[in-house]
Amino acid sequence: MEPGHHLILLSWREVDFAGVVVAGLISGYLMAIAGLWAGPVPGLAAVDIADFGRRYMVSDRPSAWLFGLASHLVNSVILVFVWASVVVPNLSWPRWLAGVAFGVALAVALAGALVAPMAGLGFMGRKSGGSRFALTNVLVHVVWGVLVGLIYVPR
Repeated sequence: MEPGHHLILLSWREVDFAGVVVAGLISGYLMAIAGLWAGPVPGLAAVDIADFGRRYMVSDRPSAWLFGLASHLVNSVILVFVWASVVVPNLSWPRWLAGVAFGVALAVALAGALVAPMAGLGFMGRKSGGSRFALTNVLVHVVWGVLVGLIYVPR
């Protein structure tokens, strides 16, 4: 934001809400798949995002994994809405780059500082005994951010 400009906040009616939903669902789903597929890649760890959702919902029912995935997808849509209504109108960067920056912020602030500790892994997964979880966490959020920036097109 340039000096002298005020923060612009768009309502759900001012953003392309259908675009927000589509970008959130596609990006959230592909992020979850990338987390599962990261395991065989040297230096990365498999991250089952739906299982993390199950854990913060505190349930061991077999259906809890599906609810974990659903909650991840809903969170993705909500976060794309925040990005589209706050970040996009105030940051003149290319959308994919703004998406990456927002994704990295989410990797640290939400996944690293909130979800990982609630799952017993500590901040950024430091209790996992290495950097593999932290690196995977950041990379899947970068994937999410790139996809959001490429898929969502403001009005």
